[in-house]
Amino acid sequence: MRTARNMFIVNLAVSDALVCCVGTPLTLMELLTKHWPLPDWPSLCKACGAIQAISIFVSTISITAIALDRYQLIVYPTRPSLQTMGALVTMLCIWVTAFCLASPLYIFRSLKTHNIGLKDMDSLSFCIEDWPIAKGRAIYSLFSLILQYLLPVLVVVVAHVQIHRRLRGRRRTTKKTPAILIAIAVTYVISWLPLNVFNLVADFSTEPILEEKSMTITYAICHMFGMSSAVSNPLLYGWLNDNFRKEFEEILCCCKKRQITKDSRIKNRKMDTELTALAQIEHTVTANTKTSQCSQIF
Repeated sequence: MRTARNMFIVNLAVSDALVCCVGTPLTLMELLTKHWPLPDWPSLCKACGAIQAISIFVSTISITAIALDRYQLIVYPTRPSLQTMGALVTMLCIWVTAFCLASPLYIFRSLKTHNIGLKDMDSLSFCIEDWPIAKGRAIYSLFSLILQYLLPVLVVVVAHVQIHRRLRGRRRTTKKTPAILIAIAVTYVISWLPLNVFNLVADFSTEPILEEKSMTITYAICHMFGMSSAVSNPLLYGWLNDNFRKEFEEILCCCKKRQITKDSRIKNRKMDTELTALAQIEHTVTANTKTSQCSQIF
């Protein structure tokens, strides 16, 4: 199981865990509060935006790396495959690239505090993006659209089409294989398309495209589609993977066997304790009988 592709899947799992644990709660917090409810630390405001972007970039680049690794392994089986050290170096490059792509959100994100002088609230803070140029946010959205969506979609679709063509004439290929390839490509396209289109339209529009409430609901729905990839990825890359499923079943079977063995050991110990107790009782009764017999003789 310690192959390059499986290491990329582990990398994908880590990034999806970050999306679930950091990205989704922070987005929900921003939608519900409209202001910055966390401590007034500028570094925390910067880090929250950057971590969300990093987790998404790592997830999408890992999916692209898995598609390329499958492509190389199936279309060019005679070429040397990626080894463990090469996979580790690739994973390091993925994280470094994600940090670089998300760095503008750390650099140009700032915490603005306004003194309002209310009885229960002295000040109100907002974590906003303060770009140094006009349309800076729109340029970054276009940049993200190309690198986080269009380029990965192109690579994943082309790689899976070539893999399908290569496997089409093989006897061992089941009907499930092309279905999984199609599901991976379609799921990725559907998951990230709404959010990228929404960000692009909203950032390039000179006037608000919707009312505030409708805008919030639309953004929440688009964001939900994007975050749904963290739910579909474990199914597509984990459960539908025969090797992973066999390993999971073996682990579960081993756990069941261990539990059965543990229960049998406890049962055997209990029986031994009961037998020992019975033997002691028997010995006591025998001794008392002998004593009574001796007392009768004397």
